[in-house]
Amino acid sequence: MKGYSIHGQRVNVSGSESDILEPLFTFLRYFEDSLPGEAADLHIQFSPVASRGAIPLSLPSLEWRIESHTGNTFGEDLMSAWQCDIYACDGMLTVDLRENGMLLVNYREGTGQGFLVNPHTLHPDILVSYFHFVLSELLKRQGLYTIHATSLEKEGRGVLIPGYSGRGKTTACISLLRSGYRCISDDHPLLRMRHGALEVLSFPEKVDVTENSVKFFPEFNGKFAQSKLYHGLIKRYFYVEDFYPGRIAKSCEPRLLIFPQVVDQVTSHVELVPKRQAFEEILPHGLLVYEKSIARKEFQALSTLIQTVQTYRLYFGRDVLDLHRVIDPLMC
Repeated sequence: MKGYSIHGQRVNVSGSESDILEPLFTFLRYFEDSLPGEAADLHIQFSPVASRGAIPLSLPSLEWRIESHTGNTFGEDLMSAWQCDIYACDGMLTVDLRENGMLLVNYREGTGQGFLVNPHTLHPDILVSYFHFVLSELLKRQGLYTIHATSLEKEGRGVLIPGYSGRGKTTACISLLRSGYRCISDDHPLLRMRHGALEVLSFPEKVDVTENSVKFFPEFNGKFAQSKLYHGLIKRYFYVEDFYPGRIAKSCEPRLLIFPQVVDQVTSHVELVPKRQAFEEILPHGLLVYEKSIARKEFQALSTLIQTVQTYRLYFGRDVLDLHRVIDPLMC
């Protein structure tokens, strides 16, 4: 068992097999707390099973099934690649992963369980995606809402850059990192309402990057760089501290919301996005919400975000290394 403190929430993570636990511990390494134990807010346990028949859970009836995923597509969120059925019943969420096992989230008790069939056959990124789903659901109940976006900080002020694969989100993140910004998260920052104001909280993790993006940045060339660019399930990845030491921030006050769009132009530029349109565009980037009480609170957090920040569309041109010249003036 290991204990972690995630922005004030104590989370205990346990299991019986290193094939499962090692990727999860790596995923949470920025949050490690040296005092694991029973006095935790949330408990998550992932265990191996030999077959589906060995899973000590039963599925709710079909009337409680609220969603299905076919597993036919890959996206930024690996959940789009899952083959699963999701059931919501009596304060609990059950995810049937079919041949891969089952997940259970108990909102009232603050517990999550994963029963995985032959987990050694699953890629670590898939294991982490299962775990992150459970963790995100439990954190929502504690007022910490995951949003699918890059987030960076400079002098306490923050920029959020949501976007699907191919929109330049991570390329923008790297460009701003090397220009003096600090990373809140490349993919899953947390939103929290506190004393009537919204704050963006860190969730540092590996940065997934395409070979195309790597070519823009000279620091990724050479033998050392190649040794720190690892191979993931879909893309290569790196850790921020290996290339940009000291460039991880814990929190920020959101100032900008930027919707990126790659264009074949020499220079990048921005245009204002009306608040209502920005709200409609940001909604799909909040993770799915399965409990009405949580949905209302997350909806309010996203509404506050839109009211708080300036909203722009970034037409991201070929001047990748000079993106800060476009963003800096907007942060004042």
